[in-house]
Amino acid sequence: MRRASGRKSTGLEPRWYDRIRQSMADRRRGGRFPRTVRRVLAVVLIICAGVIALAPPRATPGHPVVSLTRDLPIGTTLTPDDVQLGRAEQVPDGALTDPALVVGRVLAGQARRGEVVTDVRLAEPSGPDPGPGRVAVPVRPADPAIADLLDPGMHVAVLLVGEAGEPTILAADAIVLVIPERPERGDAERPIVLAVPAESADRLVAAALAGTIGLRFT
Repeated sequence: MRRASGRKSTGLEPRWYDRIRQSMADRRRGGRFPRTVRRVLAVVLIICAGVIALAPPRATPGHPVVSLTRDLPIGTTLTPDDVQLGRAEQVPDGALTDPALVVGRVLAGQARRGEVVTDVRLAEPSGPDPGPGRVAVPVRPADPAIADLLDPGMHVAVLLVGEAGEPTILAADAIVLVIPERPERGDAERPIVLAVPAESADRLVAAALAGTIGLRFT
């Protein structure tokens, strides 16, 4: 009768061929340690991606400048669609950095798309700004002394006085823009520059040449 050698099989241990199959499968998958390393690396990559996504954008190099969005001819009054704010590494002297200071100004020369707007590219204002919908018109009131009672920004009505003294309102709401200083000698009459509605400007200019102009406070 043979003596049993070694431990008796309990029936719960994997058979020898199952152990070989499991070992080969672990080798194909790289084993437990490589799998753990891959999982850790995957978590690290996810965390790095989140940090990069939430990080503030890097500052664009260069200096802010206003440039043109299209080719424009001389005499163009610039609109918000004509200019844009960008950045440039090399900035020319006199470059403008605020689009609000460019809109409404007039180009002093022809310009190309992408050109940086400088102070010499813009024409100097030709006179007082009457504001939107108004025109600056000089008038000589019949009474020169009224100029001493006016201040820039005051509202007045402009009247045409006929031969019989009948008044005709030329502009019901004009704004005083400029009052010349009183001359030391010579003619005391001073033309007063008024901002009047655009539809009243031509009539007022014609009446000032042919009739007597009076002003009254509003």
